[in-house]
Amino acid sequence: MRDAAAIVLAGGRSERFGSDKALAAFRGEPLLAHALRGARAGFGEVLVVAKRAEPYAAFGARVVLDRSPLSTPLSGLEAGLAAASAGLVFCCGADMPHAADARLLDALFAAVQGHDAAVPTCRGARQPLCALYRRAPCLAAASALLAQGSAGPKRLLDAVRTAFLDWPDERPFLDADTPAALAELERQAGPPR
Repeated sequence: MRDAAAIVLAGGRSERFGSDKALAAFRGEPLLAHALRGARAGFGEVLVVAKRAEPYAAFGARVVLDRSPLSTPLSGLEAGLAAASAGLVFCCGADMPHAADARLLDALFAAVQGHDAAVPTCRGARQPLCALYRRAPCLAAASALLAQGSAGPKRLLDAVRTAFLDWPDERPFLDADTPAALAELERQAGPPR
């Protein structure tokens, strides 16, 4: 187990998906179950962050409620950072079943040395929802950004000392923002074992 916490963000509105994507079936169980299994394999403290607790209480992880009414992943990240007890916090989305990739996590932990955050980039795209954050400085910066109004998690990366890590394998960053994206995840995964 790593000396860090993991937070899984399940509080999105799922507007493009049309229903709660964290509860959408992937390989026979909810996407959230896959994300939590990956997080539990590497972290002793695992939190689910959401706008409401009811849909996620049955998954056996502590559910933390967003502290901000703003609808942005930064709100969930900020709430998770506030609730976590560890100094380092890995963050991923509930719709990212492959996020807790062991090789990626090793690389992020190495990259965060001397930095406040370690964030992978894949084909030029930053991946702040599959990244490692140093709790105290990132919480302070996220809280300040939210106090100024709605801001996305990429703004946080400019507010703290961020190490960017080029990661060519897109698999950890694949998510299910739409039913078509979920169908593509299923297709790539192949039949259940």
